[in-house]
Amino acid sequence: MNKLTKNNLTIANRITSILFASKTLHSTALVGLLTVTPIIAVRLTGSDLSVGLPATLVLVGRAIAGYPMGWLMDILGRRKGLNIGLLISMTGMALGALGAIQSNLLIFLSGSFVLGMSKSAIEQMRFIAAEVQPIGKRAQAIGLIAFSSTVGSLLGSVLMDSSPDMTRMLGIPILVIPFFLGIALMVMAMIINHLGLRPDPSSLHLDDLQENEDGTDYRNLNRSMLQIFSTKEVVLACSVMAISWLGMTVVMQVTPLFMSYEGYDVPTISRAVMIHSLGMFVLSSFTGWLTSVMGRYPVVGMGIVLLAISGVLGCYANTLYRLYVAVFLLGVGWNFCYIAGSAMLSDELQVKERGRAQGISEAIIGITAALGSVSSGLLFSTYGYFGSNLLVIIFSFFMVILFIILRRSKDFYQPSDT
Repeated sequence: MNKLTKNNLTIANRITSILFASKTLHSTALVGLLTVTPIIAVRLTGSDLSVGLPATLVLVGRAIAGYPMGWLMDILGRRKGLNIGLLISMTGMALGALGAIQSNLLIFLSGSFVLGMSKSAIEQMRFIAAEVQPIGKRAQAIGLIAFSSTVGSLLGSVLMDSSPDMTRMLGIPILVIPFFLGIALMVMAMIINHLGLRPDPSSLHLDDLQENEDGTDYRNLNRSMLQIFSTKEVVLACSVMAISWLGMTVVMQVTPLFMSYEGYDVPTISRAVMIHSLGMFVLSSFTGWLTSVMGRYPVVGMGIVLLAISGVLGCYANTLYRLYVAVFLLGVGWNFCYIAGSAMLSDELQVKERGRAQGISEAIIGITAALGSVSSGLLFSTYGYFGSNLLVIIFSFFMVILFIILRRSKDFYQPSDT
């Protein structure tokens, strides 16, 4: 039974709003960086093969820093942990700018790696928003934080339009402007977090007032990470988030190249990426509400079906309209799996476990996405766009089997009663 006071709910909603604002600023900064880093990488190496190198290093950095950042969240609290993540983000942006200005590939790529390390902290914002909310509103809180990426994308596009003016005013190369804008936005986010995340979200102890949806009380359990990641709900949550991200990465990493080979111009290719991004984030608030109303499992199932449909359409994307629909549904399917999976994971954890466990989940996601990024070029060159989308269908089928098995199984690790 929930015994949350009106004051607790007011604090929870304020913290969620602060996280939304901070995540929006971070997403705004990323729009510019995602636009220029592939171009800078190709210019510094002189090879088109390096176009995906910065993105891959971001994913590797995210995977490596996942558990350490989660551990810091548990030890220092959410506010300090997030501010450390934002500080690391500024460091990565500064290194990226320095490498671009000095034409130093090593410094530039180290900036991408450090930026990835910061994402392991920033991506925990959705979990922090969930932990301060009642169980019935956790999915909606996660959906709201995910939706901030849509707002950030729009603001980032507007901000990028000012790049030529800033280049003339500051005398900085236009490709470096997004790094300086990003640093300024991260400073703003740190100030917002420092002032607004009070009390620290981990100190609210809402778990002392709630039980899990199935009636199980995890509040007094002292579980190891092995026990937590042997729980079928945690295994399923991490699996659907990681595998859906893997499939999406494999396809979207090569979609611009495929469209270029098919003779589409840059604006048309950019429109496809935008449509996919809308699919990823624009329905997030609806997905959160749907997850709260229908439950985690049904929404995960719907996401898997949408991924499979997108794969089928992508395999036969012989028209622009079909391609647009395929990449949009790919984003929506990922969105369903991501938000419902995040809510499922959040439900299974208590306060003192969340930072580390969620850090491990971020590491798993980072590793699988990095594998998808690295292998996407080889898969495309060997089997074409058909092969990339066929892999999404195979992944979807695998998730269906995993879904059925885990729904019927018991937890893999059964602790003794003593």
